[in-house]
Amino acid sequence: MRRVEHQIRDVRRALALISGAYLAVGTLGTWVAMRDGLAGRPFGWDLGISPVSGFVFGLGTALSAPLVLLLALAFANLLLWRNGRLARRATETIALLGAGFAVGMLAEPITWDPGTWSDWPTTAIVIANLVLPLMLVLLGLEHRASTLSPSRSGVGLEAHRR
Repeated sequence: MRRVEHQIRDVRRALALISGAYLAVGTLGTWVAMRDGLAGRPFGWDLGISPVSGFVFGLGTALSAPLVLLLALAFANLLLWRNGRLARRATETIALLGAGFAVGMLAEPITWDPGTWSDWPTTAIVIANLVLPLMLVLLGLEHRASTLSPSRSGVGLEAHRR
């Protein structure tokens, strides 16, 4: 059982690190989007709002998720270090947010047109906004598998913690 607990702790550490990196990229992406006037245009739809309005009230910018989702990620990241069900829910939330972040970035036209990547920060942000969310999803799935897998005694780790 010790090995499984270490594996769970390592996955949580990786989730916290990748979540933190995504929050940093989200902050930089918001700044670059506001600097360059890159409002969110999911699936090419022009919503007619500024990058600031999109970030604060809408679906985000072309280079970042909306504020409310970044705050949800930060909060879930804090809950990772709780025990039992709360940590598992935080992990599931982070994985779901990661999936949403990936879909959101894939929905942005800027993702599919590298010619519009004006400078190296924009290029790095687009790539990070594709890779980091997928890592969150994979780590979330790994955590779920670790907490539900049977231990040597044949009972899952979550059953031992109840």
